[in-house]
Amino acid sequence: MTNLLPSQHPLPIDTTLMGAAQGALQNRIAVHLHGGFSPWTMDGGPFAWFSPTGVAGATDGSAGVSFLNAVAGKPGVAQYYYPNQQSARLMWYHDHAMGITRLNAYAGLASGYLLSDDVVNALTSGNSPLVPALAYTIPLIIQEKTFKAMADPWGQPGDLWYPSMYQANQYDASGNLLPGPGRWDLGAASNGFSGPGYPPTPSCVPEFFADTPVINGSAYPYLEVQPRRYRFVILNASQARFFNLNLFYESSLTPGEADTSKAGPAFIQIGNEAGLLPAPAVLNNPPVLMSYNPDDSVNIGVGTANQKNLLLAPAERADIIIDFSGCQPGDRLILYNDAPAPFPGGDTRNDYFTGDPDQTSFGGAPPTVAGMGPNTRTLMEIRVVALQGSIDPLNFTSTLTALSNPSGLPLAYANSHIPFGETDLVGQSTSGVPPLPAGVPILNKTLNEDFDGYGRLIQRIGTDQKLYSDTFGRNYSDAPTEVVNVGDVQIWDIYDTTGDTHPIHFHLVNVQVIGRAQFTAVGTPSSAFIPPDQNERGWKETVRVNPGELTRVIMRFNLPSVSFAVPASPRTGGNEYVWHCHILEHEEHDMMRVLIVNS
Repeated sequence: MTNLLPSQHPLPIDTTLMGAAQGALQNRIAVHLHGGFSPWTMDGGPFAWFSPTGVAGATDGSAGVSFLNAVAGKPGVAQYYYPNQQSARLMWYHDHAMGITRLNAYAGLASGYLLSDDVVNALTSGNSPLVPALAYTIPLIIQEKTFKAMADPWGQPGDLWYPSMYQANQYDASGNLLPGPGRWDLGAASNGFSGPGYPPTPSCVPEFFADTPVINGSAYPYLEVQPRRYRFVILNASQARFFNLNLFYESSLTPGEADTSKAGPAFIQIGNEAGLLPAPAVLNNPPVLMSYNPDDSVNIGVGTANQKNLLLAPAERADIIIDFSGCQPGDRLILYNDAPAPFPGGDTRNDYFTGDPDQTSFGGAPPTVAGMGPNTRTLMEIRVVALQGSIDPLNFTSTLTALSNPSGLPLAYANSHIPFGETDLVGQSTSGVPPLPAGVPILNKTLNEDFDGYGRLIQRIGTDQKLYSDTFGRNYSDAPTEVVNVGDVQIWDIYDTTGDTHPIHFHLVNVQVIGRAQFTAVGTPSSAFIPPDQNERGWKETVRVNPGELTRVIMRFNLPSVSFAVPASPRTGGNEYVWHCHILEHEEHDMMRVLIVNS
């Protein structure tokens, strides 16, 4: 990978964040293969960044201390070795440089990476493939952007816009929220922080919800399909927005809008971000809406974390089959999203749709006009065209029947995962909470929200022990608490003490979700565990952790086998990985911790 970036970043940089201090180079990158099983030196961790002049061991600030994969005699070049010693799955690679990850990924340093294997190839080949062939496989990489209406120091009209001011809420003497542009609370420096007490400019923000959905690089695109089955591999590559994906027929009254009373074809999910599922999961049968839409005939209420259709948090993926054989040429459908943002509570100012309320007095947008943006619900139009060639020999029913058979997806799941050492750590029945294996330690982890030295909201990961007096939260720079040996198996109970659902991403390892429970105190579940969703069974590497719940996962720590010596990290010793929230603004500030695997 050659770094050819210009010296000035196209977006404003907050130099108060670790790694982005005043004077730090703005064109640093670190390539992370998200979902990869790679040596730590090739993982693209936050301190493994390099600039166009960076070399290994640089002391002039042109490369990070963990940058050890330089190419001799070629400044600004890094060599990444990906063994691909894992089952088939959709991955992606994106920037992970300390202090500017959220900006670099948003500005375009991200792309898909599709890995196949013999099992999946067999499913997609032959005269009557059980899974649609590659010719009918379509990637959907969903992001969202906001574009400038006027020039500023970082660009011209039409260029990308990213927020650079911390907009603090204002309250009256009785504690009532006042109208205005505020979006986040401003607190006093606490929990181990000290500082001037008011955000700088430019400043990082707690999360960013843009207004224009972009799929495969296009805003509001359309896709032509024939009346046959298609396979879609889908990635949520957004900064912070969750997507609750439904498929509806297009409204006959308002072109470009969904008729939420007329469901489109069902989804058959066969895989997630960690490969094939042990059994198919049927979704959009019928669709499940989450947010209240005044255009709906019935007030369906505010969504919750457990009322959903195909829900994808940032970095989650889905491998689905949709059968369009029941559609007619000329039919049009809408891929529709209505997940609240932030998830799951929501702020109506982040929900853009035709005819939405005028929220300019509260720092929001005026109503969206029909046929225009912003609109974060209407993602893509699907246009059905005439069939070419022979009729698809399988339809939704026959596909689901074949996949549900023990010789279908359950066998493919085993044959795809087991050869790569991905042997189940818990049972994979289609219902109930898997029993815990004997002798595996259970460790408590916490997700926390505090205020930093500037009074800004900050999200942090911690344990059940307080390093600072009034929080479990720990900084990324604090001493590592996740230190394991190769071959160790652990169960983590991750307690979410915040108001948001956090997509927790694990570098190196995949995990299996055992279940979720409510809690009133960290370390003490207060309800029975509920089983994982059907499309969370098997393996995961990005897991949704909901507020007020603990999410229980199990994992085994192995390292890839390579033909070269892998040195220990000069920062921490051992093999240095991380685990973090994949809301990119959270990851950057400061919801990420080191994971050290000792060989």
